[in-house]
Amino acid sequence: MDLRDAFALAEYLLEVHGLDDWDVAYDNAKRRAGVCRFADKTLGLSAPLTAVHSDDDVRDTILHEIAHALVGPQHGHDATWVAKARAIGSSGERCVSPDAPAAPAAWLGVCPAGHTLERHRRPERVLTCGECSSVFDLAHVYSWTHHGRPAILHPNYEAELARLREGRRPVLLPVGARARVTVEGEYHGTIGKIAKRGRTSYHLRTGRTLLRVPFAWVERA
Repeated sequence: MDLRDAFALAEYLLEVHGLDDWDVAYDNAKRRAGVCRFADKTLGLSAPLTAVHSDDDVRDTILHEIAHALVGPQHGHDATWVAKARAIGSSGERCVSPDAPAAPAAWLGVCPAGHTLERHRRPERVLTCGECSSVFDLAHVYSWTHHGRPAILHPNYEAELARLREGRRPVLLPVGARARVTVEGEYHGTIGKIAKRGRTSYHLRTGRTLLRVPFAWVERA
């Protein structure tokens, strides 16, 4: 559906159902079509999904979220919400139709045999094809493109792949360990203590400074 038309429809339906003090906003969500933000009275719509969904699917998403706004956050997707959703013209389903198109993924992995795997985020760990082998096997590692073009992968990915090809397993340092920054630049050689281990990086405490450094650029000191 055209994004401008969907926005106007959402504003109109909010007003029809007595929610004219609510706003409409787009976001970049890839896995959910809409969201009801009670704190700031905002009906959120996924721009990528709205753009590929049909007019009927978008209308259903808008009414789905309006039903949430009308019954309140305490009801979730319970019977009260279902009744309200159906009363105002929504399907009352928790999710959009499984036949509705998905947002195109930015990252595409292709194994040597041609099997594919889509990701919305840049891969940070090495993945191998599950169709070719039920166990992790570097003979079936995916090669990645971003929007159809070869791309630079996350430093953690490159470091992990290099270690695996050398027959070594990556080892993450524990919180509290002393560590050294290995990447060239302002903080090269800096030593500190790991204060936190995030999803892809360490938070390294060096005096009063807290550095966030990818796993691949840190070694035990």
